[in-house]
Amino acid sequence: MPNFRLAIPNAHFHKHWHDSAAHKGRIRQWHNQAARKHRRREARLAKAQAVFPRPVAGMLRPVVHCQTIRYNAKKRAGKGFTLDELKEAGINKREARGVGISVDFRRKNRTEQSLRENVDRLKQYKANLIVFPKKSNRAKPKATDSSKGEQGKAEQLIGDIMPIVKAAPKIVPYKITDADKKAKVFFTLRMERSNAKLVGKREVARKKKQAAEAEAAKTKV
Repeated sequence: MPNFRLAIPNAHFHKHWHDSAAHKGRIRQWHNQAARKHRRREARLAKAQAVFPRPVAGMLRPVVHCQTIRYNAKKRAGKGFTLDELKEAGINKREARGVGISVDFRRKNRTEQSLRENVDRLKQYKANLIVFPKKSNRAKPKATDSSKGEQGKAEQLIGDIMPIVKAAPKIVPYKITDADKKAKVFFTLRMERSNAKLVGKREVARKKKQAAEAEAAKTKV
């Protein structure tokens, strides 16, 4: 008889480590995980040094609403600013990319609210912008270039440029009154649901009653 006090055998003899005619190797090894992590970090540092003093994240993106009725209440970063938004902010569409502003020639403004929001975003970015000259040995700097003092204070931005922050909902306290305590919310909801359901039947009954009353009035005459 077997000894039931011993451990149940649970040996993993069905791991197919290598490809063969009968089985395909299902085990994926990841021994270079640490090396990949180091390589990604070195690539990020090299990119930051190459684009200095520009932001590491790239260009400034507009605030747009997500698609479909399910997600259109949420906001995210879009592809680029529209021509109307750039015009309202006083930025040339041909010079926008040179100062780190993305442009989307296909997107259109559907509402005045989104237009105002992105115009304010552009103006805030423009107020904090530090423009370096293309040539450091230029005798006379351009009017759009920043001063030497501002250039000396410039620091490279790491992370998203003007990240989209979700506004926290404001909860207004409300004092419960005696009328609120006496109100029957569930009963009211059920009655309104019933009234909405019986609109057609009640209309038919009302017309029948009016027709019967008119017929009765004719017979009396």
